Amino acid sequence: MSFDEDTACVWKDNECLDFKELEEQIAQIVDNGNLEEMLRIQLSELEMLQSMFSNPGEFSVYDHSVIADINEFVDGKSTVYPPQLDFTISLFIDKAKLEVCVNLPHDYPANEPDIYVRSDKLDRNQQHTLNSDLANYISTLDRGEICICSAISWLQENASRYHVESNPIANTEPTVNLNDENDSNFTRLWIYSHHIYSKVKRREILDLANEFNITGFCLPGRPGIICAEGLARDCNEWWQKVKCMNWKKIMCKKKEITNINSNSIDSLRKFPTFQEISFDCGKSKSMEYHMDMGELYRYLAEHNCSYVFKDYFGVDGRTSTNSQH
Repeated sequence: MSFDEDTACVWKDNECLDFKELEEQIAQIVDNGNLEEMLRIQLSELEMLQSMFSNPGEFSVYDHSVIADINEFVDGKSTVYPPQLDFTISLFIDKAKLEVCVNLPHDYPANEPDIYVRSDKLDRNQQHTLNSDLANYISTLDRGEICICSAISWLQENASRYHVESNPIANTEPTVNLNDENDSNFTRLWIYSHHIYSKVKRREILDLANEFNITGFCLPGRPGIICAEGLARDCNEWWQKVKCMNWKKIMCKKKEITNINSNSIDSLRKFPTFQEISFDCGKSKSMEYHMDMGELYRYLAEHNCSYVFKDYFGVDGRTSTNSQH
């Protein structure tokens, strides 16, 4: 289920569009037996990876309580869907350390894992090229089969060729030729992702926003919502790097362009900084946290951009009836 631009949504007058209800419907569609089996496979693969990378610092799980939650779910001791598994594998290739950050969706291995690689030996362009090529490789593998080991093998064989010593001439950033992407235009991008869960991606999005002087927000969850605003060239470069990450689905739903003229850049911004925001309503019996759509609409309204709600969801927004604001 996704919200494409042509999706028609029905919203009754006395109801709020709430992802709790939508996620509950999704949960009813999912075969719990299949889900439990996939989570068992994940636990088995996790155990195998821990034995393969058993030296200190090689393997790290972000939150060990998640493993206990998954075990309780697959053993039938809990009906609450557990959080997703996040872990990091450290590889040393040609004296360079690579951090392989992995997030497993509940339906992995039926669906692709979320893998992102970073290294202080790679510049931004090298790192994003590596991740883009890794994502392409993973997409060629058979779904339904575990693939973290295959991804690790690919990195061990190929990662070294992405590390090229800096050359001031060779690494000059290419000039962006699109007409609207110059320093006389201010741009605001409204981005939709199928989901944003990975802690690494979320940190990378924040770091890139700081690097390119981007303001706006990132709302993680399912779906994930991002607003990025700044000089057109900066926004374009930021967006190109974010797109290079391994996503199930990500798109720019709306692009606003304003000629700067005599205006200051800051006067055109709707957001003073770039930050991660959250409107969790608590955990439902579904797979992950859902967002309070009324609170999202209120947040947008507070920043004079409530109009974009309909671009995202196909309906006019409204604030939550239980809002305390």
